[in-house]
Amino acid sequence: MRILCLHGVGSSGAIFEAQMANLRRELDPSFELVFVDGPFECERGPGVSKYRAGPFFSHTQGYSPLHIAQAVDLLQDLLEDEGPFDGIFGFSQGAALTLSYLYQQQAAANPLGVRFACLFSTAMPCSPDVGMGDTIISKLRALEYDIMDRAKCNGKDLAIAEQEFVDVLQQTIVDAAIHDSHFPWVDMDVYRYGERDTIPRVMYPSLLAQKIEIPTIHVWGQNDFEYMIKMAEVAHSICEESMSKTVLHSGLHDLPKKQTEIKAVLRKIDWAITQA
Repeated sequence: MRILCLHGVGSSGAIFEAQMANLRRELDPSFELVFVDGPFECERGPGVSKYRAGPFFSHTQGYSPLHIAQAVDLLQDLLEDEGPFDGIFGFSQGAALTLSYLYQQQAAANPLGVRFACLFSTAMPCSPDVGMGDTIISKLRALEYDIMDRAKCNGKDLAIAEQEFVDVLQQTIVDAAIHDSHFPWVDMDVYRYGERDTIPRVMYPSLLAQKIEIPTIHVWGQNDFEYMIKMAEVAHSICEESMSKTVLHSGLHDLPKKQTEIKAVLRKIDWAITQA
């Protein structure tokens, strides 16, 4: 059982390997975990200990459709060149990229490089499709709507679809930008004034033509930041409910450490393998 392991932003394969140590000890010896570095060197990521030595890496150069398309293509190449793989274990940005890849392949009716995925503390998934949500974004731009305005002082009434879009962004990326200056995606003015092909295309159910159908496991900490919990919830919501499971643990933006919580993840992995 070969598993590709994708780290979070501003991290590395070695750091993710250390994060996975407790879970790895409990895995069946038949599991081969393959840890890789993202292709782009970057600054230390949010939450990465100052005692962790670099270099640090990202799976993307940014979050525009072009950047996500590039990252998806690089992941596809990795799966083909280093595979075969049975599944992906992804953390934070690595988990979000996994969902971007799975949805893109499924929507295009292309074969998937894996049969299941276990996703830890998933960050906000984005699409390489520049058309995703474009009608909503166009209406908001026509209104010059300030997505950063949490007090709703714009003086403009929104239709249901536009309000849902604003709510999703405010509960995730906007909150992250407000609370963490190191969060890698903080320029919300791109939605009002940026070039259309630079605007990140967030993924949530009402924007998608279908849900991700392969077995997925979603694991996040109940004491993580609210905006990160919301991102993980959005990520879970774009997966077919009957083919996804969740595990909540008592930690923060990390992997479970308690034995009972690790065992719960292992049971869900066994379920996913059976389903696959």
